[in-house]
Amino acid sequence: MGSTPGGNALEFYYDVRQFVDIEALAARTGAHLIWRPVLLGAIYRATSAPQGAGGSASDVFNPTKKHITSIAFRRSIERYGIDHNQPPKHPVKTTGALRLLYSVGGDQRSKLSKALFRAYWVEAKDVSNRDVLIDVVRRSGVPATEGIVKSIEDGSFEGQKERQELENATDQAVQRGTPGVPAFWVRDEIWIDKQGKRRRGRLYWGQDRMHFVEAVLLAMNEGKNGSSLGSVSVSLQSLVPKCARGTSIRNGEEVRLEFWYDFSSPWAFLGWTQLDRLQRQFGSKLRIEMKPFLLGILFREIGAPNTPMTTVSEQKRNYSQLDHRDWCRWWNAVNEQEGKPEKEIEFYWADIFPIRTPTVLRAALVEPNLVAPMYRACWERNLDMSSDDVLSKVITEAGYDASSIMARANSDEYKKALRAHTQEAKQIGLCGVPSYRIFRREKGQDWAQVGDIVWGQDEMAVVEDLIAGWNGEGIAHVPQFVDAKSWSKL
Repeated sequence: MGSTPGGNALEFYYDVRQFVDIEALAARTGAHLIWRPVLLGAIYRATSAPQGAGGSASDVFNPTKKHITSIAFRRSIERYGIDHNQPPKHPVKTTGALRLLYSVGGDQRSKLSKALFRAYWVEAKDVSNRDVLIDVVRRSGVPATEGIVKSIEDGSFEGQKERQELENATDQAVQRGTPGVPAFWVRDEIWIDKQGKRRRGRLYWGQDRMHFVEAVLLAMNEGKNGSSLGSVSVSLQSLVPKCARGTSIRNGEEVRLEFWYDFSSPWAFLGWTQLDRLQRQFGSKLRIEMKPFLLGILFREIGAPNTPMTTVSEQKRNYSQLDHRDWCRWWNAVNEQEGKPEKEIEFYWADIFPIRTPTVLRAALVEPNLVAPMYRACWERNLDMSSDDVLSKVITEAGYDASSIMARANSDEYKKALRAHTQEAKQIGLCGVPSYRIFRREKGQDWAQVGDIVWGQDEMAVVEDLIAGWNGEGIAHVPQFVDAKSWSKL
């Protein structure tokens, strides 16, 4: 597979403002890890990314989305047992710190990177200050400390060489498709792009996509490529950190899972494809309650754009489509490893987008068994589901009386029911789909919500943990029982 000495090459792009400990993953996969510091702000500028005055993409989120994402961030900190102390000033300019990393090499760069991360995110130090940099170097344990300190004192650590290397790495990260950091470049992965062209080298973005990176590297170690994840010798699900060791609901309890969705979202479609797996895994003590609502109306009410992906940078939009393909690949591979109990996902980006879904959603309220054929019509068959004629045909093909269902779906009763669902979505604080709420009770007791709202099908591990009895306490059991504090640094 064209591996380098020491394993398949894995290039790690990072700014000390955002850092993950990639070393444990590299050790598990035998990858040859290459550290590539980059300037996040320069990536934002090069890709015309929307961001607030403070330089953070989350600054432009509407209040509801900002609240949900902050909850998710805190939950991840707690789940992985991460030492974290929010800096009083964030973001801090990191240009000098990153150039310092290019003034050293080898083991020095990895040790100093981790020391700078700790200074920023645990000790809340201003790493733009040279005195702070000197202190970090002296406490980092890197060899030739005083030589590095001298380069900081006389300014030579920011020479032309260091400036150019930082600029080159940042440009390279942009050219390879990253919208931000951390990002991971698997140099020798062979894959097929959406035009059907064979490509070598693949970028993954985000600490929450590290299981993709690990799975691909393990497949390459076995002489396979990224399209063969289902045949790797390890369980793919074991690569995802979990807090609940068990995979069943505790004795004497039952769980209700609310699945909030709109057919218009390709991400909600992916979330829906996993509901049967959850039901199969947890059995009859899990109740899944479908909660359709009008996403566009919610967006309007909370101040979000009607089609959020049209407001992000082209770079992020392109990566998002690639990411969606990765998730289809992942869930199909998980399904393969489990003996193919579910239908394979055959996703197709709808030619008519956004999909107008009010009547489709009301039809789902009338007859919940239509959810499956209607979802597949939207996102696998590429049918124009905004057309009443097309919707009626899909209903008929599913074996139901289309005239009766359409008449009921267009009645005041079901229009009122859909409006009520949409209002409830706003009241409970949803910012998008799919969203999940988990409730638990013992026999004879009232339902009690467990944890906060979970947004996004990529948070499925959190949903499964909450179903299996996790109450937000304790840390995740990470792959190969690696120390959780070293597994992930946000």
